[in-house]
Amino acid sequence: MKRKLLIVGITMNAAGSERSFLEFAENIDYSEWDVTLLLAKAAGEFMHLVPKQINVKEMDGGEIFLIDRSNAKKIIFNNYIKKNPLRVFPLGVSVLEILFSRGRKRTYAKNRLWLKVMKTMPKFTGEYDAAIAYWGDRTMFYTADKVNAKRKITWLHFDFNEPPREKKLYEKYFLKFDKVVTVSKRIEQTLVDEIPSISNIVMTVENFINEKKIRRLSEEECLLDGEKEAIKLLTVGRICEQKGYDMAMPAVKRLLDEGYNIKWYIIGQGEGEYYETLKRKVSADGALVKKVIFLGTTDNPYKYMRASDIYFQPSRHEGKPIAVEEAKILCKPIVVTAFTSAEEQLRSCALGAIVEISEDGIYGGLKTLIDDAEKRNLLVKTLNDEKAYTENSETVRNILT
Repeated sequence: MKRKLLIVGITMNAAGSERSFLEFAENIDYSEWDVTLLLAKAAGEFMHLVPKQINVKEMDGGEIFLIDRSNAKKIIFNNYIKKNPLRVFPLGVSVLEILFSRGRKRTYAKNRLWLKVMKTMPKFTGEYDAAIAYWGDRTMFYTADKVNAKRKITWLHFDFNEPPREKKLYEKYFLKFDKVVTVSKRIEQTLVDEIPSISNIVMTVENFINEKKIRRLSEEECLLDGEKEAIKLLTVGRICEQKGYDMAMPAVKRLLDEGYNIKWYIIGQGEGEYYETLKRKVSADGALVKKVIFLGTTDNPYKYMRASDIYFQPSRHEGKPIAVEEAKILCKPIVVTAFTSAEEQLRSCALGAIVEISEDGIYGGLKTLIDDAEKRNLLVKTLNDEKAYTENSETVRNILT
C-alpha cells in the first residue's frame, strides 16, 4: 500500500517557490507515495504544470494566506471577526501592538496577528505518513497546527534574518518538525547560529534543477531574438520590494543617461501598489519608457535568459534564488546584490559579480560588466566548465524517511 504525503503550499503563481516545488515533484516516486498538494488557493499560472499524479485540494479559509496591505482589513473581517464578533477584543490588542511599535517589534506583531487569525482555521482532515510545508513561514505554521502527520518537514527558501523573525516563536515551531530544510549551506549556518537548539534537525538541500529541460526550453524563439543592437539585461522574479526593482530602476536610468544602449526586460508577477508605482515611473520617463519592458509571467523564462546578454538580480534579501541557478546553467554573465547566499551561489565572484545592495552598487556592477566584454566572455567560459546539475530522486527519499 502506498504511503500518504501532503505538501502544503499557497498558490501556483509563477514564482520561485512554485518552480522549486515543480522540480521537487518530478523527483517523487509515485509508485511509493500517494501525494496531495494542499493550496491556500488552487490557482496560478503554473497550475497546469502540477504533475497529474498529484491530487490538488484547497484550504478552507485559505484566503488569509493572501493577505497584503490592500486587502488585510477585508480578509481579517471576513475570516476572523464576522464568524465570531467577540474576537474583535483580542484582535484589538494585536492591532494596538502594531500601531505602537516600530522596526522589528512591529514586524513581529504583524506576524503574531496573522498567526492568531490562522489558528481559527479548521484542521485539515486526514492523516498522513509525511507532510511538507514547502512554501515557508506561513505554511510551516499551518502544517504544525492544522495537519495530522507522522512526520513533518518544513522548507526554508529564505534568509532567516531578512526580514527579521522572532526567534522564540520560530524556535517553538521549528521544534514541532522532524526536519528543517534550507536551500543554502550559508543559510543553514545562519539559522543554527540563531537557534542552536534545532541544529540536529536542520539540513541543506539545493534547489532541484532539471538542466536538460532548461536547455531544451531555452531553444525556443522569443522577442529578445529580434533585438540586435542593445545590450539586453534580464531579471526574473516577483515585482515587489524584496526584489529591489526600485533600486535598480534609477541605476538603469543613469546608464541610459550616459548613453549606454541597453534594454531591461523584467519577467515576473506585479504585486500591488509597488508594481503600479514602478510602471507609472517608467511610463512618465522618456528615457525609460522604451527601454524597460515588463514581460509579465511565463512558464518558460529560459528562452529569454538564453537570448539576454546579462542576467541581474537586484534583491534586498534572498534565500538562494533559483533564477540565478538557471542563469548559471545557460552561461549568462551575472550581477547580483550581496544577499546572504550570494558568495556561495557565485563562488566568491568566480561565476559572476556581487555588488553592494544599493543603487550605486547595482549601477557600478552593471557598468563594469557592460564595459568589459573580456570579463563577460571569461564568465561565460567559466560557467561552461562548471559541473552539470543532476536530478536526484534519492535526495527526496532521504528527506521523507
